[in-house]
Amino acid sequence: MNWKSVQQLKDPGNISKVEQEWDMKFPQEFKSEIVEHNYGSPNPNSFDTEHLTGKSFGRMLDFNLDREDNILDEYNLIKNNLPPYVFPFAGDAGGNYLCFDYRNGSENPTIVFWDHEQIFEIEDNELIIPDHENENQYYRLEFVSENLQELFDKLYGEEEEEKEPIEEVIWEKFMDEEKMKGLSDENLAAVNRRRQQQGLPKIVK
Repeated sequence: MNWKSVQQLKDPGNISKVEQEWDMKFPQEFKSEIVEHNYGSPNPNSFDTEHLTGKSFGRMLDFNLDREDNILDEYNLIKNNLPPYVFPFAGDAGGNYLCFDYRNGSENPTIVFWDHEQIFEIEDNELIIPDHENENQYYRLEFVSENLQELFDKLYGEEEEEKEPIEEVIWEKFMDEEKMKGLSDENLAAVNRRRQQQGLPKIVK
């Protein structure tokens, strides 16, 4: 398994800050992964639950707490829809989350998949959402694995090669200002961003 789009964890102490905020302890193997692969996406990234197939392990949540949409922000968005002692650690593009489930004890949490779509029934061709006592009962939690390593072992799908970033062309190195006026809007905008950083006036077509 490889990791893509990892963003360096600026302060490993943020892991302890999240644990204190949530009054819990992450598994040690997870802490090690966050230090190495914060906000990263595993490759391959598909997994199955008890009843669902082809779900996506999008990316680890961000432990850089000075960034927008960090792990605490993500939790605050959905905490009223989660049972107590269930905490997200990874999310996908569809608004679903992989979570640690501590409801059966604090030492070895299992991993569950939280689906943001409310549970519904079909009666007489009508969609019915039954009433529940607690908000979190409107959402599906599916068992995924006993621990993080078991989840990693279950990941499948075609491995994608990470593309090398395309080197940016520095047009001003070989073109004068008059010629750069003929650049595309996108390339001229990049030139003007660099000029602004250098305190130079923008080039206008």
